[in-house]
Amino acid sequence: MGKSKSEVIWGRRCHPFFNGSILVIVLSQCFSAPSQASSDQSYETLRQWISADSPNANELTPGQHLTEKDREKYLEQLIPQSAWEYYIFAGMDMEIGATGHYPAPQNWNQKSATDYQLDEQGVLVGFTGGKFPFPEIKPDDPEAAQKATWNMLWRPGTDNYDMPMVTWLRSENGQLDRQMEFVGVSATYARGDHSLVPGYEEVKSKSIMEFRSPRDMAGTKSMTITYVDHYKENSGWMYMPAQRKPRRTLSSERTGESMGMDMIKEDALGFSGKVYENNWTYLGKRSVLATVNVRDNPEFGGPHLWVPHKARWEVRESHVVLIEPKADNHPYSYRIVFIDAETYWTHWMFAFDREDDRLLRMNQHFLKYSESYATEVAQQAPFVKQDYSKNLGYNVFLHLGETDINAKKPHATLTHCYVKKRNFSAARAKQFYSLRNMTSGRR
Repeated sequence: MGKSKSEVIWGRRCHPFFNGSILVIVLSQCFSAPSQASSDQSYETLRQWISADSPNANELTPGQHLTEKDREKYLEQLIPQSAWEYYIFAGMDMEIGATGHYPAPQNWNQKSATDYQLDEQGVLVGFTGGKFPFPEIKPDDPEAAQKATWNMLWRPGTDNYDMPMVTWLRSENGQLDRQMEFVGVSATYARGDHSLVPGYEEVKSKSIMEFRSPRDMAGTKSMTITYVDHYKENSGWMYMPAQRKPRRTLSSERTGESMGMDMIKEDALGFSGKVYENNWTYLGKRSVLATVNVRDNPEFGGPHLWVPHKARWEVRESHVVLIEPKADNHPYSYRIVFIDAETYWTHWMFAFDREDDRLLRMNQHFLKYSESYATEVAQQAPFVKQDYSKNLGYNVFLHLGETDINAKKPHATLTHCYVKKRNFSAARAKQFYSLRNMTSGRR
């Protein structure tokens, strides 16, 4: 039986030679200096980093600040190697927080379907939310990668919010190319044993996004409906004031950038594509640094102002999942996602160019636990004020933003999210998530 592409590439090794001059060259390639290693963003190198022994994170203490001087001892051990070039820099300040335990909502697992399974393509069938479909991931399970991903796709806290956002598009050296402001509103419909709106049991969630700026996009709205049936394509509409009526959008197009942002639709929150369009491999668990339960939307630092700076990080145990697109025309040869082993939020995603297996895009996410708003209140959006006390009592993580980097351009898209949890009644949701409401200008 022939080997898969991943097995062939992963099977490469540095061969020993006994000629002295050749040995020096070979060793310099196998064990390059830190400056050279920083620029090695190949798929093979990240696989080697993942397979290395996880460090003893117990040596880190809460309140400790890591700088560039801690590169070899801590940073290179806990930051995935493909990100070293951006995340390890002169003047960096990374505060270490205590690795927390973040319990799920009290009603989680109480009202959920029990008759569900993965089909022959790894698609979750018969599940309607309300819990993690696979509370235990066994490393020797041949479907472990898909199961960890389904937990990520159905985790609590993904929807039910008002989310003003600001996005900055930056070139190298911190040059600001564009700034955008918009607001997202989302609601979970599939809630285990019932739907938010009776009669809409086939709907998983609905969301609306409205642009405020730049001026040429102000008032533009998009609405997306995702379905419980994973084989069914999302429904999408876009409304532009100049056109005066919504038009359907093609939800099956998931691999193109839009509005100059450094991501494709599938990159959202690490992976939001179709499970059956990919091959899956579970690579085990790895401890990584992650911006979990940050105090606030982090400022951006580094030579290009692309990455979080002076933020709080935790060491988090993560499931590492390898995703290989089946389509020959997909831009990625491989995607590697680090998914929190407790909360199932994505921390890091790395996608590699099909042409040369080198890093094409990556993203990294900033999260804040809802209950931390009792003592650490995040900043407000620049264009609207919200009552963040509404976040208390949900016991979920809120997405405070992310950095998306296109390594080939090179360019980055940086986003701050200002999240307030929101509950919809059935009547309000039915009225709000409608084409009529998209054109009315009401929120």
